[in-house]
Parts: sequence; C-alpha cells; structure tokens
Amino acid sequence: MPQRDSKLMQVSIAVRAVFSETENAELNKVLNSIQQNIILPAYLPEKQRRIVFDPQKRSYLEQNPIVIEVDGLEHKFSSIDRFNGIEESKMVLNRALDRMHSAGDWANLGTLLAGYKKAGIQLKAKHRGRIARMAGIRGHIYTIIECAKQSDRTGLSLKYPEVTARILASINSKIYENRGDAAEAKQALSWTETVLDLLQRPEHTDSTRQTRDRLHYSRPIRGMTLFSRACAVQAGSSSHRELELLRDEVSLFVSLWRDSVNEDLSDLQDFACLNPKLERHPTKNRSPFISALNGNGYVQVLCQNIKGIEVAMELVKDNTESLVSIRRKLGSHLQEFAIKPEARKVSWAEEYEKVMGEKPDWQPMSGTTATASVEERS
Repeated sequence: MPQRDSKLMQVSIAVRAVFSETENAELNKVLNSIQQNIILPAYLPEKQRRIVFDPQKRSYLEQNPIVIEVDGLEHKFSSIDRFNGIEESKMVLNRALDRMHSAGDWANLGTLLAGYKKAGIQLKAKHRGRIARMAGIRGHIYTIIECAKQSDRTGLSLKYPEVTARILASINSKIYENRGDAAEAKQALSWTETVLDLLQRPEHTDSTRQTRDRLHYSRPIRGMTLFSRACAVQAGSSSHRELELLRDEVSLFVSLWRDSVNEDLSDLQDFACLNPKLERHPTKNRSPFISALNGNGYVQVLCQNIKGIEVAMELVKDNTESLVSIRRKLGSHLQEFAIKPEARKVSWAEEYEKVMGEKPDWQPMSGTTATASVEERS
C-alpha cells in the first residue's frame, strides 16, 4: 500500500459525505460542484479552510497542496473564490432538486442535507418546503422520512408545519392515486404512523410550545392521519384491531375540535400557519407566516381532512354528530378559500377532484387560469 502524503487528513463520518454517482449526467455535475465547493471544505480545519477560500493564497496552495480523505474519497483542493468562483448555496441546491427524478437521484438527498448542515448552511422555510414538495411530486416522499429519521445528521426536522403537512399529504396521495389497492393503503398508513412517531421525538418538536399546541395534535395533521387510517380500513384492513384504532383516531380528532367548531379557521394557529392567503396578506393583528403551503397544497390538506371524515363516518358510527359539524366547517372554509376568482387556480379544482372523487361545485372561472395573489411557490 503506497504511503500517503503527510498532509492527508482522514475523516470518519456516520453519513456519507460523498455523493453516489447517478445515471443523470446533469445531476452528477451539480452534485460534484456542491461536493467540491461546499461539502468537502467543511471537513477541513479552519486554518486550511481559510487558505482554500483565499484567492491570494492560490500560489501557496499549489506549492503546498492540501489533501483530504472523506468516505474513501481522496481530494486535492484547488483555490476557491467564494465570491466569484462558486454558485450561491441555495441556488445550487435548487438546481440539484430540479434534476432529481429517479430513486437513485433522490438517494443523494441525505448526503446533500448532511453536507449543508456540516457546512453550517441554514435552510430557510421556503427551501425546506420545496424539498418536501419536490420529493412528493417526484414520488419519493419516503426519502424525506428517512432523512427525518436521521435529523441529527441531515438537519431535517418535522417541527415545521409545511414540511409535515406536505409529507402526510404526499403519503395520502398514494391512496387515491391507487384507489382500491389495499397494499398501497396499508403502506401509506404505515408511513403515516412513522411520521406520527417521529413527531413525538424531541428533535421534531417545538420546545417553546405546550404539548397540545405541537404538530402531533394539530387538527389538520390529525385530519390527514384520519384519512390514512380510514382509507386503509376501507381498502381491506378491517380487522377488529384496525377498527378500534380508527375509533380511537376519531375520538382524538373530535376532542381536538371540541372548542373550535364555531371558530374562524383563519384564527386557529394550526390552520393559519398553512394558509397561503394569510402568509401573503398579513394584517395589523396577524403577522405573515413564513412557511405556509401554496394554494394547491392547502386545498389538498383540506380535502384530505374532509374525505377522511366522510370515510370514517361510513365505517364507524361513533361521534357522528360532531364529525358532521367538523366536516361542514371544513367544507365552508374550503369554499371561502377557493371561491374568490382573483386567487383561485384551475389546478385547485383538479386537486379537489383527485381527493374527493368528484368535481367541486365552485363558481365557474373566467378563462383557463386566474392570476393569483396566492401564487404557486416554486
């Protein structure tokens, strides 16, 4: 075995710092840039890192090479001009996400997030939300769950309402995109239960909030949970145990709504923080929420809550009166949200039909689309 350079520093880490090569040449190019310019420098001691990022030290670096080994990869550093030579970290993150399609592509997400965490790059709400949204659209939402399981390494926490709502909504979409498929419904419920378990771990809770105000007991979150469990029972998991668990879920859901059925949902924190109209149109008494869903996402969450109630009422006869009242409240709120033509998009009705299995009775729109005060966030 050849003797290594005396300046070679070996780093042992739990999460891979080196991206796996994919069959996507464009993605490989972006990931390679992230690896060389963002991730690998983060493993250098501060003194060496300053040399690498100082353009005036270029000649010095050429004469005194800095070499590092991370995860079996030996890398010799070139001088990096952080102000002119590399792309801004959030922009290159978005470029990577845009190019992730296959399971192999998304398998690199954990390395990407862990690398950004190691480099001390803090993702904003819009970046966290986009990661979850893109994973759902591309059909790889479980990758997000796996990253959340290793949040100490990836930095991905479920304590943010938009992230958790998008994960659960994407999981539930497996059910109505494969209607009647018992295996898909069962898997969706299993994933939902995993998310609920994670929400009770310290790294996924907002310690500044009382237990009742945390996401595990959020009304829209538990409404999506009700959808998962009710649809799984409807699709074939109708054992005595599963029915009892559904009854328990209904009881919890109703209890969370007990003092809120007559409230304006725009005034309830767990709905307000997801409502894009409130994010983009704050008032004197209400600050903007920086992590709301986009219009499609909010319609999807509301519809899954409504459909979950309807399916549950078909399967169990407990708390029927309360469920009817909650369903009416959610329906009214959805109607109010979607009825204004200056905000609505055609895609909202399409989302409604996917979940509910029927077209909405909203007033017709003029034209094919509406320019939105509630824009679809990219």
